[in-house]
Amino acid sequence: MNNKEKILNIANSNDGVVLTKQVTAAKIPRSTLTDLVNAGLLFPVQRGIYVTENGYIDDFYLLQARYPKGVYSHETALYLQNFSDRAPVVPTMTFKYGTSTTRMKGEVKPIIVSKDLDLGKIEIMRNGSKITTYNIERTLVDLLKTRYNTDFEQFIPALKKYATSKNKDINRLFRYAQHFGVDIELQKYIGGLL
Repeated sequence: MNNKEKILNIANSNDGVVLTKQVTAAKIPRSTLTDLVNAGLLFPVQRGIYVTENGYIDDFYLLQARYPKGVYSHETALYLQNFSDRAPVVPTMTFKYGTSTTRMKGEVKPIIVSKDLDLGKIEIMRNGSKITTYNIERTLVDLLKTRYNTDFEQFIPALKKYATSKNKDINRLFRYAQHFGVDIELQKYIGGLL
């Protein structure tokens, strides 16, 4: 199997998408990507991401590939986990303190945290691609933080849906709420739902 076939196999096993870092990890020269693009077998989508003719790329996957240190959060995480039907106009991602966000303006709404970036972080599949987001408990707690301007028209229905969900973990929800200091605020909203 030659290098071109190896790259096309990587793409076919990833819904028609291949990343430059996957090619590098497979110890295949990057020039082979250029050869495949020139032959019309791959199409560049953005820097480091290529797709085959039949491949599909999700917009959320593209942003995640562009900003791999970010975690989808807040209203975007509600949408990704089907707790909201309102697609975000500008996706919200959380980043660790020290991450430069100047080039993200307009493309991503960045939230900066000094610690606990990994608390509640999960990977979900969306249209055949893995993306990183927060679990629903962390998402609901993040929306209650005082420094974030929450859209309660999305928060309240999401909390109601969570309260009736079979997969809810109330202990985790309140553990996160205590950790972030919003447990009293959470009790105001969830008290009548349980």
